[in-house]
Amino acid sequence: MRLPKFFAVFVQIFVLTASMLGLSGPAYAAETEPVDTGEVVAQIVSTHDVVAPGQSFHIAASTVLNEHWHTYWKNPGDSGEPFDLILNLPDTVTAGELIWPLPKPVPTGPIVNYGFEGSPLFPLELTVSEDAVPGEALTISGQAYYLVCYDVCIPEQFEFSLSIGVGEPKIDSRWSLNIAKALEAAPAPTPLKAVSYEQDGQLVFEAEIAGGVENGYIYPFEPTLIAHSEPQSVVSSDKGVKIRAAGGFALADEIEKPQTFVLGYDEIIDGQAVPRGMILTSQPGASLGVIAAAGAAGAGAADGASQAGMTVMGALIGAFLGGLVLNLMPCVFPVISMKALSFARHAHDERSFIRKQGWMYTIGVIATFMALTAVLLILKATGAQIGWGFQLQSPWMVGLLALLTFAIGLNLIGAFEFGAGLQNVGGGLVSKEGSAGAFFTGALAVVVATPCTAPFMAGAVGFALAQPAVTTIIVFLSLAIGFALPFLLLSYAPALLAKLPKPGPWMERFKEVLAFPMFGAAIWLVWGRTFQAGQTGLLKILIAMLAIGFAVWLFKRGNIGKILGALAALFALLTPFNITTAATNIALAADPDLPKLEWSQAKVTELQNDGRAVFVDFTAAWCVTCKVNELGALADSKVKKAFVDSDTAFVVADWTNRNDEIARELEKYGRSGVPLYLYFKPSEAGANNTSVRGEILPQILTVNMLLEKLEG
Repeated sequence: MRLPKFFAVFVQIFVLTASMLGLSGPAYAAETEPVDTGEVVAQIVSTHDVVAPGQSFHIAASTVLNEHWHTYWKNPGDSGEPFDLILNLPDTVTAGELIWPLPKPVPTGPIVNYGFEGSPLFPLELTVSEDAVPGEALTISGQAYYLVCYDVCIPEQFEFSLSIGVGEPKIDSRWSLNIAKALEAAPAPTPLKAVSYEQDGQLVFEAEIAGGVENGYIYPFEPTLIAHSEPQSVVSSDKGVKIRAAGGFALADEIEKPQTFVLGYDEIIDGQAVPRGMILTSQPGASLGVIAAAGAAGAGAADGASQAGMTVMGALIGAFLGGLVLNLMPCVFPVISMKALSFARHAHDERSFIRKQGWMYTIGVIATFMALTAVLLILKATGAQIGWGFQLQSPWMVGLLALLTFAIGLNLIGAFEFGAGLQNVGGGLVSKEGSAGAFFTGALAVVVATPCTAPFMAGAVGFALAQPAVTTIIVFLSLAIGFALPFLLLSYAPALLAKLPKPGPWMERFKEVLAFPMFGAAIWLVWGRTFQAGQTGLLKILIAMLAIGFAVWLFKRGNIGKILGALAALFALLTPFNITTAATNIALAADPDLPKLEWSQAKVTELQNDGRAVFVDFTAAWCVTCKVNELGALADSKVKKAFVDSDTAFVVADWTNRNDEIARELEKYGRSGVPLYLYFKPSEAGANNTSVRGEILPQILTVNMLLEKLEG
């Protein structure tokens, strides 16, 4: 019987296919079935389907996390659990250590964790024994455990079983390439020399690295070594890098042992910052001197400088120049103009008297700067997140300054007099010769100067606050000297003083004119306080001003009036203390031409991941420089249009009241005060689904500069 032709062909094809399958041997897979938990898709993958006896290969845990979700590094930081892989291996297979990807800081509220977002791979090297028999299957099984977090944390696990053949090696082209990339990007051990030691409660890490590093950050293997939520201070030179981190509770015990760190840094490739890392083991010991060798490399640090490239000498020069420029900032003008008038009044007096006035003003400036520095150091030692201008984040202090400037304005227009001369301006705290008046004018100038951060000083102050107390004091002393120096030099310049017109009726008119900048300063302070303490705070400070005016009137009504006036003045001074802070964001006021978003680190990351350029405005209601920029360059119609046309998000971080998250972000960029302006280019946004470090813009914004940035 002959089979139909088509059936015979079918049988031949079937037999041929079966024989081919039989010849090819058993089928092996380089991956397990993916496990989708809703937050993570996970599986175990391999570089090979088949391996030879004696060969090494890699498997890896592949995890694909949903947007915003993260899992944790081997030291998870302040909280979390590290990724864990438990293996059941045949007798002919041995395993190496898990190879960790480069982590990144993952802030969550006030804490900082170390972990991964996106699609991290966790490779592991396996070695097959020479005794493995070709043709057999190696079954690699086990469990993977991990914690994933976003707005909630979910512990997850999955079991796996992977079959790898023994015989002629067969590579899985897809997973071998991905695993090779993961191995290349993972931090690897390096023999570079490194030390770690304790100084002023901080861990200091130093490493000899030729050329230094960009944006260094250390991740210790030991979880109790440092306080993970505190910012790290980085100084780099051509000899190496020095990083300070606040000590953890076990620092004293662990610092005497060798410690292992991952040093993360940025490699600049084609203008883009690519995260890199290396593993270093530090030995306990003294400083390597990698920064001392840098000399004055930071001396040219200016407005855009950050902590990363600054030395102590650079900070001293920056602080000194910043102090000089601070005299020209708008917030200082009312008090500086009073000092200038005092010089005009005494320009033709004895030189010794003029010089004494100059020195008393200088001493007042330095003493007040040192007092503010002491308070800053004490508060920071208690864990407070504060910076330059911190006292103006207290509504009661703003209220007292408003009353003081209001009272000085009344004094200038002649509503009342303390003593006999204009040199007594400074709140009436004067002696007959006016030395105390000069001292307290210097003190007042410093207090009202703190809402401003001048060019050169921003990076220097940020650097200083991240250093040991002695360095902080020296840098602030340099700032104070720069601030006081112009008037001190003027007191030793008789030729210049001689050119001033002699005292006469014009000075009385000029004195009265200067009252109005003081009233303007009082209005500005009251306005800023409204956004700190709300409408109730506004009402109370206005009542206090009424009491000041009433006290002035009573003082002119004899002895009983003086007593009643003193009581009214006391009531006025006590009123600012009885307030509560209100959360009002002035910078987010409705602007139909330029919508603004409230800052958070998550918001910036979200916008970046959407592929948008981002402009971040760190501001405060009491920051005069901020307001000048907001009413000037940022209010320009062409700038607003450029924001809209370029789809650049305008994000506002309002520091009017204390905000520890904003303070930490300022420290991250080497700043301790506002304004700070950051710009994220569209080409950088969303890279690797992670946040990119912003470009620091100048503190004084111009229309042309913003248009170039937004339209470029």
